[in-house]
Amino acid sequence: MKARLYILVLLLVIGWSSCTRRTTYPLFIQEAVKCMDSRPDRALELLKYLEDSLSSYPEETQMYYHLLSIQAKDKQYITHTDDSLINCIVEFYENRDDADKKMMAYYYQGSTYRDMNDAPRALKSYQQAIDISSPDNELLPKVYNQMGALFAYQGLYDEAIKISQRQIDFYKKRKEPNKASYAFRDIARIHDVKEQHDSALYYYNKACEMALIIKDSVRYYNIASELGGFYYEIDNKSLAKKILLSVQNKPQIVNKAHIYPFLGYIYMNEQKWDSAYYYFRKTLGEGNLRQRFHTFYDLSRLETKRGKYKRAIDYMNQYIFMKDSVDKITKTETVAKINSLYNYQHTEKENHQLKFNKEKQKNTILLLLLTISILFVTGTFLFNIQRRKNRLALEHEKKLKEIEKANYVKSLEAIAENNKKISELDAQLKKAQKNTSNLEHELILIQKKKLELRNKEITVDKNEQELRIAVFQQSSIYYLLQRAAADESNKVTDEDWDRIASQIDYIYPDFSKHLYELYPQLSKIELHICWLTKLSFSPANIARILLRSKSAITNARVRLHKKIHKTDGTSEQFDEFIKKL
Repeated sequence: MKARLYILVLLLVIGWSSCTRRTTYPLFIQEAVKCMDSRPDRALELLKYLEDSLSSYPEETQMYYHLLSIQAKDKQYITHTDDSLINCIVEFYENRDDADKKMMAYYYQGSTYRDMNDAPRALKSYQQAIDISSPDNELLPKVYNQMGALFAYQGLYDEAIKISQRQIDFYKKRKEPNKASYAFRDIARIHDVKEQHDSALYYYNKACEMALIIKDSVRYYNIASELGGFYYEIDNKSLAKKILLSVQNKPQIVNKAHIYPFLGYIYMNEQKWDSAYYYFRKTLGEGNLRQRFHTFYDLSRLETKRGKYKRAIDYMNQYIFMKDSVDKITKTETVAKINSLYNYQHTEKENHQLKFNKEKQKNTILLLLLTISILFVTGTFLFNIQRRKNRLALEHEKKLKEIEKANYVKSLEAIAENNKKISELDAQLKKAQKNTSNLEHELILIQKKKLELRNKEITVDKNEQELRIAVFQQSSIYYLLQRAAADESNKVTDEDWDRIASQIDYIYPDFSKHLYELYPQLSKIELHICWLTKLSFSPANIARILLRSKSAITNARVRLHKKIHKTDGTSEQFDEFIKKL
């Protein structure tokens, strides 16, 4: 009656809301979301009322409806047996900009594969949920919890601890560390399995402490009941008994089948047979198939100790009768676990290989791009160097020609060429007397006089230079050079070279300047070789003056020719160039 009234009210509200405002989802979906955590069974009932009319709603509403239905079943521990629907939901939300629903879809896809004993795909889906989740999404700690359980089930204990620690870190970032009690409990379980009892005890106590702080009695008593069993396993029976007796009647613990066997063992060790029998019988009432199976064996042992052999045989027969079923389930679970572990490791290996291949391909591309970049930069660098070399070579060649031209203008060859031109002008004058005007005749005379003046100027400069040379050859510094050329013991000092430099600049004003213009890196010893060559000293004399071997001077002259002209040449070509410079 109450259910019908509730539905009628909902329908009236839906009708009213449709007339007043537009809602994103039907009210049944909105109400199902509100009670999903507290009453998943009620949420599933509300969703079923939309089942017949679902096709009339938009596709997004239909997908959200199916996702909520899967969520409600999962919260009621209804086993998922098929992945086709959740895969459609995941595919739908993968193409939409709704991160929260996409994460939710991945989470329940992982839960579906978890129920289907497909750990690799379950872990992959959970990881995808983590990858798209915001750091404060409420579903995130549940994802960590499920991944931890899967890792622990497969014996991947280190991974299980790491993922539980991430759950703890989640609550720390939200400044709610006390909500991490179940994560501490899960870590305690792993340490228990690994027989790291001190660590296990620490995390169990930490879990209880966290549950007490947030006053969550359900968490506290359930964790405390596990702690009691743990104390029994580490042979602290008195503390185990105290804890287990204190929690056995707590209504917050829905199923106490994990408590009763330990109390039975404790009382059997104390030879309190009736109390042991009482708790073993309670285990039969609440335990699952495997718990009942072991309890029949325990009861058989107990009755044997009490001397009730007939009842001991009856319990043993029931134990034997159940053994095939339990062995079959155990075998199935073991095979599933092995397959799951193999599939996980195989998938991880494939993932690592794919990741390695992807990284290798990425590195190859990066290396190729780096190589191309280096080649481009190197090519540009070399091209610029070569272009600069070509420019400098052209400039050097131009400068060399300018110097040679300037020297030629002052040379005897220029006088000879001018005399040739004067002869040509004389011939023109003879013809001009008959055929040309007075103006043309005057012009030819001026050109002839200009050439004669130029020759006279060159001759005067030559005579002046010869006089300067003659004066220099009478100087003490020249005698010093001659003595050094005759005897190596007569050394030329730096001060002497400074005097020689002054004389060279006086006799040949542009000589040193032109040398440095053609080869700025000219060394002191190379400059001295050039000076002495200009002063007409023989290679043998130059060698003695500079305290070098004759071959060293010859090689130096060859190198100087190449440095100045940028081409190979002989020592004789160098001497000829210096004399003309």
